[in-house]
Amino acid sequence: MRYYTKEWYDLMQKTELTAGLRKVPDKKYTKKDIDALYEKTLRREMAAEKKAYNTAPDLGYLLDILNDRGFCAEDWVVTDLKTGKPRTPASMEEVKNFILEEQQAQTEEFEAREPFSEEDFREMFREVYEDRKAELRCGTGSALLDSVDKRLLALELVPESIFASLKEEERAARKEFSRIGRNAERTLLKQNVPQDIIEGFDLHDCDLLSIRKKGRNLELIFCIEGLEKEGDSPFRKVVFKGAELTERDKGINIRTHSHDHDDCCDDDCCDHDHHDDCCDDDCCDHDHHHEGCVHSNCTFLISEIYNVKNAFEAHMLLWMPSGLKYLTVKAADIEIIDNAAFPEK
Repeated sequence: MRYYTKEWYDLMQKTELTAGLRKVPDKKYTKKDIDALYEKTLRREMAAEKKAYNTAPDLGYLLDILNDRGFCAEDWVVTDLKTGKPRTPASMEEVKNFILEEQQAQTEEFEAREPFSEEDFREMFREVYEDRKAELRCGTGSALLDSVDKRLLALELVPESIFASLKEEERAARKEFSRIGRNAERTLLKQNVPQDIIEGFDLHDCDLLSIRKKGRNLELIFCIEGLEKEGDSPFRKVVFKGAELTERDKGINIRTHSHDHDDCCDDDCCDHDHHDDCCDDDCCDHDHHHEGCVHSNCTFLISEIYNVKNAFEAHMLLWMPSGLKYLTVKAADIEIIDNAAFPEK
């Protein structure tokens, strides 16, 4: 990578250093002080959660939008009752009926809910607090934040002087981040890369599921769920023709897992059963069967594509639990295939 490097990514994290943080006076905090701040924060967040929990659902604003703007099918998505999948509505009346049915379902669920449990919220708050403290022991990426008492930071509180310094660091990071972005945009626009290839690499936050050699080609398969056309599979294949793998960080060992769409998919997703997929010069085929959602431990972040000596060179920045990884492939041509099958046999 020339612009969107690991350092660039770390810089991006510093553009929002103060997001969600609140100031407290500069002082040395005792356990008694921390306990008091803990209870104050708990009471504030519990009050907000309780208010939201006891607020009846109201989708009337959607009807107002529909009436004000008029019907344009591309602006709306409804759920197909037969398949359970999202689709584009056929008429304004269908959208209205969908909103009213959803309002009725949410109202029935609201009226049948259990009373708000302060005890459950208190326990959840405690667990989140302890988890935050544990995570903070691994560092935040900012020396200033790392200097803050972990008990305070787990409550999203920072001393006033640190907050002011964080604001300065934030401003400097934003300035440098913008400078790099402008330079990258100018350079990449001059590369004369076909639009279909540029659009094919619009894969931010998509999971990379497979990297395999097929003869002289290298094939990458991504899950683009939510971006696919209606009726298509949620998989996109990027084929590097006459490929040369010019850069590959160690540790790009992809592990995939699948589950039904109705099952919860959260940050603990990767605790499901996995399948290893090769990512080296001896990449081979695996005959896995995936149904429903398919995810992996490898997320595509951003790319740079260059036109060099009658070939394309694609630089990719990937996120993995073990850290950021570079993958760079040079190829005579790049083919983008939507509605791809996974796995390939």
